[in-house]
Amino acid sequence: MKKKDIAWLFSCIILFAALVVSVILGLTGYYSSMSFVNSKSDIIIGNTISIPVKPNQTSVASFTFDGAFLPDENLPQIIQIDAVNLNADVKVRVKAQIFGADNNAEFDFITTEHFEKADDGYYYFDDVLRGGNKITFCNYIVTPKEINFYSGEKYILSIVVENLESKWGENIWKPVQ
Repeated sequence: MKKKDIAWLFSCIILFAALVVSVILGLTGYYSSMSFVNSKSDIIIGNTISIPVKPNQTSVASFTFDGAFLPDENLPQIIQIDAVNLNADVKVRVKAQIFGADNNAEFDFITTEHFEKADDGYYYFDDVLRGGNKITFCNYIVTPKEINFYSGEKYILSIVVENLESKWGENIWKPVQ
């Protein structure tokens, strides 16, 4: 055999081995699990965040956090809803979603006095958010009692802020219970 043939055969064997390893890792979900574990977000629990809103749209802020929290633990987190760039007045409601946990438990919040939790799981602002203003939604996030976080795992908490122009909010959403 010539050196040229041996080099070509060696290259084919290496490429075939890389293909087999890549297929095995892809089928086992290794790549997606590593991207989830290494995920980072710009928002860190404990920092004050401001969620800008636009009329008749949903805004979301997401946290990536380790599972090193106990059930029913109060985490200091100031979340503000920012309508500074709005010309319209809006009705606001807020809900949280947790991703990466087995249970569909809901996070609770220690809210300011103007938010009330309704039976549908949303926190409703009891007034109209005027364009150009900013309101504080909560000062603390409370981890669910029904869920056990694992310290080696990563979780994603998304805060969903929905709003409608004030003339529509009363008619579409359920009233505060």
